[in-house]
Amino acid sequence: MRINIILLGAGKGQRFQASSPNQVGCDTIKQLAQINGKPLICYSLEKLQPLLSNPLVNNLYVTLGANKNTIQAVLPQDVSIIASQHWSEGMGHTLAESVQSIKAQSSHVLITLADQALITTAHYQELLDASKSQPNKIIATLCDEQLMVPAIFPEKYFPFLVKLQGDKGAGKLLLQHAKKADAISYENAKIDIDTLSDLEQVRQNLERSLVNE
Repeated sequence: MRINIILLGAGKGQRFQASSPNQVGCDTIKQLAQINGKPLICYSLEKLQPLLSNPLVNNLYVTLGANKNTIQAVLPQDVSIIASQHWSEGMGHTLAESVQSIKAQSSHVLITLADQALITTAHYQELLDASKSQPNKIIATLCDEQLMVPAIFPEKYFPFLVKLQGDKGAGKLLLQHAKKADAISYENAKIDIDTLSDLEQVRQNLERSLVNE
């Protein structure tokens, strides 16, 4: 198995910008919103980097599009970047480009989103363990009876992934192939950051987690 990880962070975050009209400059770039004193995209990346010690994992990629240079400047220099040329056409195009660029060196791809800040390293590891046990099945995250990313797709699904278009991302395939998927429940998977209000919810959730530890 050669699992490559794609962290999608290419969107413009228009809803986030619209929800923070009084902020200026980089503050309106969702990927740079501060989580625990770090840019959101760095915080999410740090949850994935420990997986590189797993012998199943080949590499970790970050896909960038809107504000690419500004965001890339905050990332570690050794991070592999996929530059989406068609990010403005929707997540489907971005995901298709990303899988296309790495499919030749992959038997599986783990897809996750930069704004899913509450996903833990432990959950990612559970997905990897399940994929090792069932390498021919999609391994998805289950939340509120819905399959979603983070999810691992075997290479037989790459032809479907590279044909995605518009705003329909991996969720479309998970719905279509639900009977061929296994899933690991994770309640916080439903929380992603689309607005400033979502950002505050994530911050409060993390603060509660620290208090309970």
